[in-house]
Amino acid sequence: MAKYDLQIKSVMIHDVPRGGSDATVMTLTEAPIELDDQLEAYFRSKISSSLSNAGVDVIVDPAKDSTVSDAVVAVLDEPDVLPEQSRLIATRLHKVQTGVNPPGLLTVIYGISDRNQAVSILKLEREEGIRFEVKEKDGQLTVDLQFLRDLTLTNKTRVFKTSLFRLTDSQTSLIGSVSDEQRGAIEGRGVAEFFLGTFLGTRLRLSPARATQQFVKAAEDFLNADISSPEIKARYQVALLATMQNSQEQITPAEFAQTYLDEAHRQRFLDVAQHNELAPDKPFTKDTSLVKVPGFRMLFENGMVLVGSAEDLDRRVVVKDQAVAPGVQILDRIKAIRNK
Repeated sequence: MAKYDLQIKSVMIHDVPRGGSDATVMTLTEAPIELDDQLEAYFRSKISSSLSNAGVDVIVDPAKDSTVSDAVVAVLDEPDVLPEQSRLIATRLHKVQTGVNPPGLLTVIYGISDRNQAVSILKLEREEGIRFEVKEKDGQLTVDLQFLRDLTLTNKTRVFKTSLFRLTDSQTSLIGSVSDEQRGAIEGRGVAEFFLGTFLGTRLRLSPARATQQFVKAAEDFLNADISSPEIKARYQVALLATMQNSQEQITPAEFAQTYLDEAHRQRFLDVAQHNELAPDKPFTKDTSLVKVPGFRMLFENGMVLVGSAEDLDRRVVVKDQAVAPGVQILDRIKAIRNK
């Protein structure tokens, strides 16, 4: 099963109106809805595509409200409590929403993903004026199946915010992935703090600045430990500097390796990146505030040091890798010579 493919076992859906005013009435259901094949395929596809395209890894933030994370852990521990715990999650969303947050359907799904128990929380933002339809089943309120089919399969609602959580392998803490397609469409990849922190009570596993710092460290560790050829090392250094200095907002280690590294070196670089907390196929937002990337520093065997910009390294430094006479050629005019 693919990483974000969720085998759905049980689904709760609640209506959360615009804003968080106590005067605004929520409609909380009491029993799970039995999805037909079309609706199950719809939710599985939305979860998988949203997280694959725009997901970021998150962990619980102990400084944030724990209502949602506690509810998720409770469901993972005992799936039968999904109805009551999903109502707590919906109530939390209603409490923290403001007038700028549109109405929507808060959907909480229990299932199996990649052989692990998992809980997905989605906010489906629907058109204003569409009345939430429920029906009674065995004395409990549940979503009307035809209403849900009409709403989702006719594009009268959009899945803007998605999350998928599971316990760590040690079963001691909660980890997950979160995407925010509404923010992505306007501001690029990322998740609104309202959804990530205020509602879910989570934070990024690695901040953009920390992820960028780890990427540079991984690249430098790889260059220094695994690349013996001065010519190849210089070429890879140019690629790293260019990546740090260009206007590209996102970096994916696997894409960097595919674009700039020789095939024989790609897997080793990705292993080093993973050792530095970076998932090879997971993009992160570039933030160079914690790294120094103005240029290069080349240390020679006899102790000399050559420094310059990425442009200098690319245009004015020729690295010779011949076995007989290795060395570096500088293609520039001498402006001045000073004693050390």
